[in-house]
Amino acid sequence: MINSFKADWRKLRQRPAVWVLGGIMLTALLLFGYVIPWLQLAFPSANFHPDPGTTLQQMKAALYPINFLKNSLTGVGIIGGILTLILGALVAGGEFNWGTVKTVYTQRPGRLQTLAGQVGVVSVIAAIFAVAFYLVAAAASLIIALSDGSTITWPAAIDVFKALGATWLIFESWSLFGIALAYLFRQSAMAIGIGLAYVLAIEGILFRLLSGFNAGWLTTVEKFFLGQNANALIQSFGHTVARGAATAPLISAGQAVMVLALYAIVFAAIASVVVRTRDVT
Repeated sequence: MINSFKADWRKLRQRPAVWVLGGIMLTALLLFGYVIPWLQLAFPSANFHPDPGTTLQQMKAALYPINFLKNSLTGVGIIGGILTLILGALVAGGEFNWGTVKTVYTQRPGRLQTLAGQVGVVSVIAAIFAVAFYLVAAAASLIIALSDGSTITWPAAIDVFKALGATWLIFESWSLFGIALAYLFRQSAMAIGIGLAYVLAIEGILFRLLSGFNAGWLTTVEKFFLGQNANALIQSFGHTVARGAATAPLISAGQAVMVLALYAIVFAAIASVVVRTRDVT
């Protein structure tokens, strides 16, 4: 497995697509999490009004270091999920696209060791993305606070480690979803297409439409979907600005962690079964 890990790491660290995905994630974080909100608050237009029940200063404080975890976590959900899903699909599907899968599987180590190396490298890249995500967010929030002359206060270290762990788990589960899809369909393009359709159509649109029916069974079903648990874990860290009376969360943070970990295991198992038993060439 170690040799497989080294080989895949050498290959992927030189692959521009991997780091382009990370760059897109960080750019989206900066633009939508800090630059655009700061411009709106620093130079408000005549039609701009703070959210009901909040002041302009409270909205500015959401961009300061004390809130950089909560403010950044909103970008972990759909954007981070989609990009890490694409990452997993590209890593596993690339061998099929290039026609090199036969060469890889006819040499040592075996198929499962090769898959383990891929999963290990993707896990490391997901961790790098998570660390870079919060480093950029912390730097952006510090610059904004200094420009506003605000007191610099940081979240507790334990909260930072919890956010890093939660973000890595979310990235890991989505990337393994992409790997499983790539092996099932023997290509990255269809894996990405199916994955995006799931994220946008089922997790993004279907549940919102069905929520208007107030069906009890729907609430139960939602608790077992990947995106819903990822969002629940994100929301467990709270909001930067208070939003009225607090409501009981649909999914607890502990349950969300267990469901996401179970999904990661299941996706890895699916990929293992396909690699081990099916003619993937």
